[in-house]
Amino acid sequence: MSRIRHDLSNEEYHKSDAISSSAVKSVLTSSLYHWKNKSFKATPAMDLGTVVHDMVLEGGENSVRGPETRRGKAWSDLKAQCDAQGKTLLTEADYDSADDMSAAIMADPQCAKVLAAEDGIREASLFAECPVTGLQLRCRPDIYVPSTNVMGDVKTCRDASPRGFHRQTYDLRYDVQAAFYMYVSELCGWDAKYFAFQAVENTRPHAACMHVLSEESLELAREDMFRALIEIAEAQDTGQYKTN
Repeated sequence: MSRIRHDLSNEEYHKSDAISSSAVKSVLTSSLYHWKNKSFKATPAMDLGTVVHDMVLEGGENSVRGPETRRGKAWSDLKAQCDAQGKTLLTEADYDSADDMSAAIMADPQCAKVLAAEDGIREASLFAECPVTGLQLRCRPDIYVPSTNVMGDVKTCRDASPRGFHRQTYDLRYDVQAAFYMYVSELCGWDAKYFAFQAVENTRPHAACMHVLSEESLELAREDMFRALIEIAEAQDTGQYKTN
């Protein structure tokens, strides 16, 4: 059964045991064993990306500008408070950088056309059963614009240029993420025909650029996605999570 939830926080969404695109990418870039035994710990770079997303998509309501450094009682007390409220805390400098990055991405006309779309559905939580493998799947697209059939995803990166972001897309399997999102959204009744990344550099001058995946890229990524999903389903049936 497919479901679309608009009332889940990011934290609540991640409590689900359903398979995400991160699991699929982990299997493809490392192994079933690495995915199954992976431990997660947020890094300052991840928190920076989270805040950029929040500023662009939610107006920054879940982000807090903290003290100058992460040392001392002022930081630890505020961090505990933010954790309890489901908010992300950054140092002054990192918060200001995230603010500059979000402004840069919205200043790019192509990125803004997607991210500021009036009918854009932002950060919905989608859940569906894969008819091929029987696995429960989940995804949380940054935005889906029904009027243009575009699904968008904000990415912070070192190089937002076509050449640089192309390399990162295939190194980190963003193409598979896109194919996975489009597949789950299809199962949920959405009609996403295009997938676009709104990329912004994490160093000044924070250049931004939008990149749209080709149909060929998405089709090849979809094949890899199904291969990984089948491996995950077989591993869950046998209890064997191989290293290759």
